[in-house]
Amino acid sequence: MKKEIIDILKELMKYKTVNGSLQEFEGIFEYIKSYMNNGLYYNEYVFNENKACVISNYDGNEFDVVFSTHIDVVPASSYEYSEDDKNIYGRGTIDMKGSVAVLLKLFNDIETNKRIALFITSDEEQDGNCTYELLKIYKTKLAIVPDGGTHFNLINEEKGLLRLKLSIKTKSAHSSQPFNGVNAICELVDVYKKIIKKYQLPKSDKEYITSVNLAKFVGGDALNKIADYAEMYLDIRHIKKDTKENIIEFIKKINKDVKLEILLEGDVFETNLDNEEIKRYIEICESILKRKITIVGCESTSDAIYFSNLGIPTIIMNPDGYYAHCPNEYVSKESLVYLFKIYKEFIEGGDING
Repeated sequence: MKKEIIDILKELMKYKTVNGSLQEFEGIFEYIKSYMNNGLYYNEYVFNENKACVISNYDGNEFDVVFSTHIDVVPASSYEYSEDDKNIYGRGTIDMKGSVAVLLKLFNDIETNKRIALFITSDEEQDGNCTYELLKIYKTKLAIVPDGGTHFNLINEEKGLLRLKLSIKTKSAHSSQPFNGVNAICELVDVYKKIIKKYQLPKSDKEYITSVNLAKFVGGDALNKIADYAEMYLDIRHIKKDTKENIIEFIKKINKDVKLEILLEGDVFETNLDNEEIKRYIEICESILKRKITIVGCESTSDAIYFSNLGIPTIIMNPDGYYAHCPNEYVSKESLVYLFKIYKEFIEGGDING
């Protein structure tokens, strides 16, 4: 079983599934479709030119459990993978082709009376719209999203997402005469400094606080000119007490001349730890892993919000691995086997409550 899961992961890693690589996405979905056994149902969709598929053991649209995954990755300098005895390294291993490999194997092997489905999307790293659209078609009693945290920690909260474009138009002048102009770049730099003074950057994953990433900065069009236009793009991940409304209000007050545009927003994710199926899932994890499950908050945002926004109980848990979106991203081979065992026992045993 371990070898087959790893072999599937290696096949998935062959595809450079970054936004805009249409042929790579076509190739990976063809591989996925060809791998699945004939007893399963396979449906493909396209939303805003992004492909998604739904694999299920039931030809309908109401399920007991939906697993929600994605196969797109963020850009990297290299899309090659490497391995040693313990881990597979490369872009997308933990986020989240390793878990996709586990679920492809699971759906091919499992026998259950429960109605289960697997969402595989290609736009989670952009905005997750595919999952949003799929939930207009499909319903489920429970969702499992292996896209947050590490070391089989259960995620009880994920930060909300707020992506902003801040821009300002000022007055140009000759670069030797700054007194005749207003430098737009400096104006936005001052705004950024005031933002991170209030929302200080976390120094480790132990600090579960709102974070602000200056993702992109554009300004100036000539070296001998005072820049009269600049724009910066912020990716903000906020905790529950720091609401989107409060963050936006604070930024707007810093400089009245700055134009603020909301590019994307996502709610804070919260899970209901009193839900009986989530309790059963935790018990299964503790039985298989032979230890207590740690419950933590997660810095990132995932497609889980589209389920929780509909009131669907949702489980977020990742296998062992780390450094998502980093050059040294990895997933533990052995942990993928444990993830398979957890999913198999959870699906095969017990009842999904209505």
